[in-house]
Amino acid sequence: MLKATTVILPAAQSRWEVWHCGNGSGTSCRGAADDPAQGARGQRSVVIGLPARSCRTFAFSAPTEDGPLLRRMAFAHVEKRGLTNAGVDQTPFECRIIEQGGGRSLVSVDVVTPEGAGTLTDVKVRAVIPSARLFSIPANRLVIVEEQGRLVLCAGVGGRVVHTQIVANTRDLLGVVAPEIRIASLALRQQSIISEILGLELWGEFADSEARELSEELGLPVEIKARPLPETPALRREASVQLLPPAVRQALRRRRLLALRWVGVALLLLPLIWWIISERKELASLEAEAARIESALNIPVDTGVKAEQDRIRAEHEVVTAAQARWAALRLALEPRRYPAAHLDGLSRCLTASDVVLTRFESKITEVTVAGTARSAMDAYAYFNAVSKDSALGVYGWSMVQPLIGADGAASFEMKGAMR
Repeated sequence: MLKATTVILPAAQSRWEVWHCGNGSGTSCRGAADDPAQGARGQRSVVIGLPARSCRTFAFSAPTEDGPLLRRMAFAHVEKRGLTNAGVDQTPFECRIIEQGGGRSLVSVDVVTPEGAGTLTDVKVRAVIPSARLFSIPANRLVIVEEQGRLVLCAGVGGRVVHTQIVANTRDLLGVVAPEIRIASLALRQQSIISEILGLELWGEFADSEARELSEELGLPVEIKARPLPETPALRREASVQLLPPAVRQALRRRRLLALRWVGVALLLLPLIWWIISERKELASLEAEAARIESALNIPVDTGVKAEQDRIRAEHEVVTAAQARWAALRLALEPRRYPAAHLDGLSRCLTASDVVLTRFESKITEVTVAGTARSAMDAYAYFNAVSKDSALGVYGWSMVQPLIGADGAASFEMKGAMR
């Protein structure tokens, strides 16, 4: 079952909407936020829907069905429109194939502007999606939706958005909107993206008089409708990590690799943990049996069953000897002294972006940990966290002064001695 996702969308005015798209529980609005960072606070799985001013969407038709070739052609269109001054790997863009057949392809391209990329650097997100892609666009109709005080024109094919553009920097429908819509409609038909436009829908709170006047200017029927709810299937299909800035994309990849690495370590340690648990259960069983025999030995002497007492006393001596042997092993079986417990405690104190462990060595009386940190201050902060951890408190921890590299990174080594 897919986990629930928090989606942050541009509101009609200047703020942002926070939506909860559940894994079967439906879609619901959870409130508003002043910026995406505020809306994402405390959430685990976050997808940001960018407005048209931050993520441009356009379409083109090409005489090929070759996917890699279409992506190269898409980047060429991005360059031709002046939407990037970097290489293909440094440009946050996504190429989506909308239709294919007869040796031709209809492709829609999303490109995040530098301004839009700047809003993503301080937010931990798993993907980005143009906000218009969360809604189904009616066939052969254009849609105007209000995004943070701007009017955005959306065109779609097969229910999926292929083109968006800002037609007014205010919510005023009258004036420049009609000419912008006519120009966009003509361009979409000339490029063989949309064959026929039968009407226009206004999503949001618009006046009937505005819709009538716009209909007269365009010569098309105009309807006013409420903006639909974000669609969870569209979110799962259209959300993309390719729209993240390169630095954010690399940080997300590092977090995922770190999680997979710890899963692998856990799988390797499972047999050892199972053996430890079984040994502890056997020890507890022996202790219970010893307690039972000891209580039986405390019977009164005047029972007259001396032979039975001698037998029980002999069994008691055997069990006492076994207890002594197990007592010698108790220290070795103490869970807080296992390498698995050490790794668990050390990873619990980690912050993925500041400290990376490069060496771990565990002996009976000593534990050695080495690693790198973004700075000496981060290294000392990690040392303090380890020293205060209750599970690692069975050792006394010390650290020599970290070595500072040319880039400011610090290499450190900590030792834990058995108390």
